[in-house]
Amino acid sequence: MKNNRNQPDAAALEELQVPAFSSEILREVLLPELLGQDYPAMLYWAGRKLARRYPLETAEDLIPFFIQAGWGELELLHRKQGEMEFELKSSLIQERMQTQKEPSFLMEAGFLAEQIQRQGDFAAEGYEQVKRRTGKVVLSVKWDKKDSISE
Repeated sequence: MKNNRNQPDAAALEELQVPAFSSEILREVLLPELLGQDYPAMLYWAGRKLARRYPLETAEDLIPFFIQAGWGELELLHRKQGEMEFELKSSLIQERMQTQKEPSFLMEAGFLAEQIQRQGDFAAEGYEQVKRRTGKVVLSVKWDKKDSISE
């Protein structure tokens, strides 16, 4: 991952331990309060913006990035024509599902969509599916190879 002066250096911060409460209070309390009804859409676009700041070379690079970012364990469930489907899970995600009425994972969906779009050079969109019963999230990225972004 390249590092710009205005963003944290992931390698330098890797050894630091911060309570999850600090990120959750920002994400689940402050941001919804500030953004109101625009919160879900802004979260999605924030994920896309983060992906542009932290470009990854391959889809395989997504898994360690998610762990390093503290977003959870990402697993590629399947890849087929025009779609990739991932499962995201962690104890933090399970906690969010128990405490939030409508937990959102659109930042992660936006991040995946932008990474896949950049890697494939075609327009991509990300979607979330919250599975409360299992405490997991399914994130899908869909694209159409006819919808090239380099034209």
